Amino acid sequence: MNRKIPVVLISDDNFIMPTCVAITSLIVNKAPETEYEIYIIMAECSDESYSKIKELSELGTEVKLIRASLDEYRDIKQLAHISIACLLKFDVSELVPDYDKLLYLDGDIIVRGDLSELYNTDLGDSYAAGVKEIGNISEATGNVNAGIMLFNAKRIRDEKLNIKMREVRRSLGDRSSMDQQTYNIVTGKNYKYVDIKYNCIPPKIVECQEGDLIKINELYGSNYNSLQDIIDKAIIIHYASGEKPWKYTFKPWAKEWYKYYMMSPYKNVEFKLRGIWSYRFDKLYKGIKEQGIAGAFSIIADRKKRREDNKNLKKWE
Repeated sequence: MNRKIPVVLISDDNFIMPTCVAITSLIVNKAPETEYEIYIIMAECSDESYSKIKELSELGTEVKLIRASLDEYRDIKQLAHISIACLLKFDVSELVPDYDKLLYLDGDIIVRGDLSELYNTDLGDSYAAGVKEIGNISEATGNVNAGIMLFNAKRIRDEKLNIKMREVRRSLGDRSSMDQQTYNIVTGKNYKYVDIKYNCIPPKIVECQEGDLIKINELYGSNYNSLQDIIDKAIIIHYASGEKPWKYTFKPWAKEWYKYYMMSPYKNVEFKLRGIWSYRFDKLYKGIKEQGIAGAFSIIADRKKRREDNKNLKKWE
């Protein structure tokens, strides 16, 4: 098993803090024999951000910086909470050219364990390995969630896939999916699929019913005993919605993220967290803005459903 693992993340100034937290959890929870080669592709970041990244070396693992321009992507509109910096994911294999395989991680995650098993997935001729999008579990699409991907970097470089992805992304126009939809189109979904434990999104699991467990196990080829079991055994927790743990205090999965925040270079930097009433107001305001009064009623109904769903899961911390 290969224990020297190249790991790549992308950040701009707006995302440097959670990226540092993600890397902190990655380093703290690795196996003693694992050696990570960590690269951050920095999208036009400030000197302050570079300085914070350098502090990560105090954890015993060097983090290498790659400065990148966003000039190729400025004509693509940023939507929702997703920065155009994430489009540099198309260029990862070119920007880190010395490896045949690269493990890509989004910055809004925590890593609870070692990633050697994931990295040593046999890709064969597949473009990448990833976790199937849970979405509507009754309709398996074969799409992957692009937040955690093991790239067949050699094949991607050889076929100059980054250029094709730029073309396809521009053809899609303005949309909230900045990069994920493009990957699923351009690769033809030629993926190796891995267990949901490598990209677990707790809100998606909470929304499921216990009766969905059979479908989930069929989708991922797993044998989890309960929805809670999925969350408990996850190796990577992915905060893939707008409900980020550095924004809202009340989410049950926020406390675990905060533990790594307090180990990170940002541990002495205070940030303002918002409570449940601020969250509810934000949701209600967004619903009214987008759909009028009908949107407000939809938000209220959705909250009642979530409250029922949450009864099926303990508030893990």
